[in-house]
Amino acid sequence: MAYSVTEALIDPAKAAEYLLRHADLYGVAEATGRSGWRGAALLELTLMPLPALARDGYPTERVRLVIIPPGDHIHVYPRSSSRRRFKHRNTQPADLCLQYNRDDPALRWLPEDGLEPLITLIHRHLMLEEAWRRTNVWPCEDAPHGDGYAKPHRIRTPQMRREQHRWVRRC
Repeated sequence: MAYSVTEALIDPAKAAEYLLRHADLYGVAEATGRSGWRGAALLELTLMPLPALARDGYPTERVRLVIIPPGDHIHVYPRSSSRRRFKHRNTQPADLCLQYNRDDPALRWLPEDGLEPLITLIHRHLMLEEAWRRTNVWPCEDAPHGDGYAKPHRIRTPQMRREQHRWVRRC
């Protein structure tokens, strides 16, 4: 069972300790937590690249994760990237654009998924950004920015259709 976002809001330092020492999660090299403005949980994380990517020179990433109460809104700010380009980063605020909010819930992180899947999403996103910087090609299906449509992004690849069906959420 994943560490709950509610628990992270109650005690961010304990959540950081959990991620660092007890979570079944790869790559969390450092983690600290504290409470922020209006009860937000602030987690400072250092994430190591996968070993094969580290051998290719992928960097260790530092991020600040901000979880806004009641836990259904998050912001992730890259902390070691002032001069690097990002394909999926918002301008105001300058946080990572991790997912397409109008996609099917099966394709998105939701608070009830817990903290570990969120950290995995963040970690994966940072590695995809580095791959994009190196090749100028986003290495998986890519949702648009600023499309102005009120409906979900159209799934274009058979792989994503399979994943959507595989992870469907029964409400």
